[in-house]
Amino acid sequence: MSLTGSNSCSDVAAPSYLSIIAATADSILAVAAIVGNLLVLLAVILDPNRNLRCRFNYFVANLAAADLMMGCLGLPMSVEFHIRESLTDEVFQLDHPRDHVRMIIILISCTASILSFTALTIDRFIAIKDPLGYRTRMTTKQALVVSFLIWFISSGLPFLYIYKGYMNSRFFIANLAVVATFAVLYLNYFKVLRHFNAQAANRNALYDGQGQDNWAKRRALKWQTKITKTFVIMLLLFICCFSPAMIFIYIVSFCARCSCIFIHWVRDLNGILFRANSSMNPFVFAWRLKRYRAAFVKILRCGKTLQKHGFTLSDLGTSMNNLGFAVSGTYKYHGNEET
Repeated sequence: MSLTGSNSCSDVAAPSYLSIIAATADSILAVAAIVGNLLVLLAVILDPNRNLRCRFNYFVANLAAADLMMGCLGLPMSVEFHIRESLTDEVFQLDHPRDHVRMIIILISCTASILSFTALTIDRFIAIKDPLGYRTRMTTKQALVVSFLIWFISSGLPFLYIYKGYMNSRFFIANLAVVATFAVLYLNYFKVLRHFNAQAANRNALYDGQGQDNWAKRRALKWQTKITKTFVIMLLLFICCFSPAMIFIYIVSFCARCSCIFIHWVRDLNGILFRANSSMNPFVFAWRLKRYRAAFVKILRCGKTLQKHGFTLSDLGTSMNNLGFAVSGTYKYHGNEET
């Protein structure tokens, strides 16, 4: 049996316990995706330590935006869907408008995430090949144009969904988008690893040399190597999530001998894996990159970030006291207040 074709499981209800498990998993992923990706976006936008403004981080912000879309909309709507599914023993029909909206959001978010990974991969190849030239040739305008194209292409998925349906759209993503992306990733990282070996061979010469030029090359090489290794970890997590999901979509579509219970398990695992990658990347940044860790700490503490924008704790205390609250501390607002 399968979810499509002549022997379809679409008329067999999913077990209630499976829907509860899927809802619980999506709830955990939603919290992680919202908190983590929101921190990444704030870190790049606010840049509290003034060291995150580069093309790579703009693409990271674009990826975080796609994953935040999944965390704020796709995952909560999936939780709501699985809860509704668990409350009935009858076949659950996907005929409510919010079910179509949920599917479209998930398709757009997954496609934008996949294309953002592709952009990041190409960016890393250019950066590791020429660390110094990367900063001068790669502009913010180019990053913005690429980001616009990513969202423009991703936004076209609803038309495919309208004409072909959700399962066919997921099948399209699994076969075209994911496979094409993997081809780009493997091709570029074969070249990147080759350049890593070449850079390693020249590293001793750079450290033995003297002068400002060698120092700048060492610093640029060290940073580009660090973030490239971090991205390799992100890539491995991406492959661990999407490769099984790609296999599962084939099982769901073509396994004629599989039981309907098994098909429903594979269906939900496929969906969870598609959505799970959205919650992982921020934790990789916090683990691997000191600049992101420092930015996250400042944002979570709030005080220093507010001071950068003209706020101090003493003025907040004064303002709160004027409103009748006894607030200890130092907060000050530099600006015009409306009464």
